[in-house]
Order: sequence, then structure tokens, then C-alpha cells
Amino acid sequence: MINVYSEIGKLKKVLVHTPGKEVANVSPQRLDELLLSALIEPESAKEEHERYINILKDNDVEVVQLVDLLVETFESCNKKQKEEFIWKWISESKPEIKNEKIQAKVFKFINSLKTVNELILKMMHGIFYEEIKEKSKIDFVVDPMPNLYFTRDPFASIGNGVSINKMKYDTRRRETIFSEFIFTYHPVYKDTPKYYNRNASGTIEGGDIFIYNSETLVIGLSERTSKKAIIQIAKNIKKNKECKFKYIYVVNVPKAKDLMHLDTWLTMIDYDKFIYSPNINSSIKFYKIDLKKPDEMVHLKITLEAFLKRITKRKPILIPVAGKNAKQLDIDIETHFDATNYLVIEPGVIVGYSRNIKTEEALKKAGVKVLSFKGNQLSLGMGSARCMSMPLKRNDI
Repeated sequence: MINVYSEIGKLKKVLVHTPGKEVANVSPQRLDELLLSALIEPESAKEEHERYINILKDNDVEVVQLVDLLVETFESCNKKQKEEFIWKWISESKPEIKNEKIQAKVFKFINSLKTVNELILKMMHGIFYEEIKEKSKIDFVVDPMPNLYFTRDPFASIGNGVSINKMKYDTRRRETIFSEFIFTYHPVYKDTPKYYNRNASGTIEGGDIFIYNSETLVIGLSERTSKKAIIQIAKNIKKNKECKFKYIYVVNVPKAKDLMHLDTWLTMIDYDKFIYSPNINSSIKFYKIDLKKPDEMVHLKITLEAFLKRITKRKPILIPVAGKNAKQLDIDIETHFDATNYLVIEPGVIVGYSRNIKTEEALKKAGVKVLSFKGNQLSLGMGSARCMSMPLKRNDI
């Protein structure tokens, strides 16, 4: 069952995906299309991700791999449900396979794989034309899904429910087929309340969704999350009588493709501590939605400090990227490498990349325990530890 009513409660269970062949199957000519900043060296990325996982396990966090969850779901389904899942994945792949003959060949190839694990991995890695014995001037009949290791985005845990998100870019929209499949058929998760579905209007991604406390969601209005989607989530939460949330606060952040979510600008890391990028100051705006009136978004003319105090009822300690009085160059570099994008394991204990040296120094000076790991390859996908995690269960606080 899903239970996430805070950003900072002790993390008990989390969903991850260790990158595999899908990141090796990226052409340098397609980096922008596939939303990566550079080619990722797959073996190094895998090693870095395994070190990240080991930190979580060493801190008593149960780590669930996306592949394993999908295998469990697939094995629990009947033949019709399995086939519908595969056909949906085929139908939303590249336009080149609208050809029925090619579709049939892809379907036959996928079903020829010996194990369910192989089937799921092949869906993630992509399929070459030569694998279905077809000739083409392009390599892939089905593209790889290289952003899968950012498990934060395709769905988001919200209290006892989830939003099955509608991603902005086509290359990531197929990822939410997996989310929908899990929350429709997995024996443990199939009855989870759903506050948004992948075919709804607007777009929203998990990196913009925060649970500040049991009454309050904070959602980024960003390059990838629209007002229309936020209002839709508000209406759906209001409909669920079991849901405890009373308010949604909306934070407008810069529309930047490389810093695409709220968690790349501002992250809660303790009861009263927040890491933020000073580069947000010129464009940040705040709004409030009272869930009694879910379609009304009221502009709040307040400072960041006042905004955080209003929600937490505490005087916030704001820790800037690269530390106080940092050079603009250091702020820009460490913001670029997601220095706000830490995953909270418990209040004041966080995980993130070791490459953000000045930010880590500032955090430690503020009394935050930082468990850092090398992420030089993983960071090329534009995301850090928070992006690479989707909490399934946190202790209530």
C-alpha cells in the first residue's frame, strides 16, 4: 500500500530503476530528443546507481526495482491483460510502426522471449529492426527508454494514492504505460486511489509534486507541469473522502528544459530546512488552492521565507546552492548538476551527488547529514537522488 504524507518522514520503501542497455542505445544525434545532456557510459552509470542503492539499504530502506514490480504485475495477469499491455506499448511507440505488418512482427518477437524478465527489459531497451528481421535506414523499430532511471516522474505517491502522470514529451510518455499497468493489475497496488490519469488534460510530472505535511501538497508550475493538470489533481483529491489533504500550494518556477521541475530549484530536507537555488529569486511566484474550492488558484504576494513559514508554521532555514555569498559561477554549475535534488531519508538526513562540493559544505554547516555518492554519469541525464526515487512508504510525522 502507498503511504506518503510527508517529504521527510523516515523512508521505508522506495521504487528505483538501475539504468541498463537503454542508456547505451542512445545516438549522439538524438540527445535533445531523448532528453539527455550527453551520452552516458552505461557501466559507470550502473555502478554509480548501485552505490546509491547501497546507501539506501544501509539506512534500512526497502528498495524495489521497477523491473521486478513489472514482472510481478505481468505474472499476475491473464493472457488478455498481458496482450493488451504489450499492444498498448507497441501502439504508443514510434510512428514508423503504425504499419500492421511491422506491429505484428514486434508483437511476435516480444512474445518469443524466454522469460518475463527478458520481455520487460526488452521493452525498456528498445528493439532494433534487425531483431524482427526487417531492413531500415534507422536502427530502432521501437526506441529505448533512457529516462527510466528517473522513477520520480511517471507517477507520484500522494498520501494513500497516486497520480499516473501525463509527461510533457513523447519520449517519456510511454513510461507511464508501466505505471498504469502496475496500478491496474499488481495484487498489492491495484486498488490504490488515483488522482490523475495519463490521458487527462494538461501535463504533470512527479518532480513537481511535494508533500510538505499531511494537509498540504506543494506543486511546481514548471516547464513540464501545467495549471490545467494541477487543477485536475485538486478536483480529484477533493472527491476522495479518505484523503486528508486540505491545501495545494503552487510554486511558479523558471521554464527551463534542463532544470525542468520544482525539485531542481527548491527541496524540503528537514522540518525547517530547505535547499534552494538563488537563481530562482527573480521569477518565483506563489499560489494557493483551498481544496474546498479546487478550481480557484489565488496569487500570494509573499516572499519565499514567508511562503514556507505559512505552510510549516516554523521559521525556515534557507540554504542556498553553493553556500552563502557564493560566486555566480559556482551557483550556476551546482544548480546545473541538481544541487537541490536531494532525497530525504529521514529529517535532516539526505542523499545526493558528491560533485556538488560547495553545496554539501553549506548543508553540513547547517547541521544536515549528507550521504553523498559519485554520480558523474548519472547526472548527465539531468537529475539526482530525488529524481531517481519514488517513495512508496514513509513513516508519518
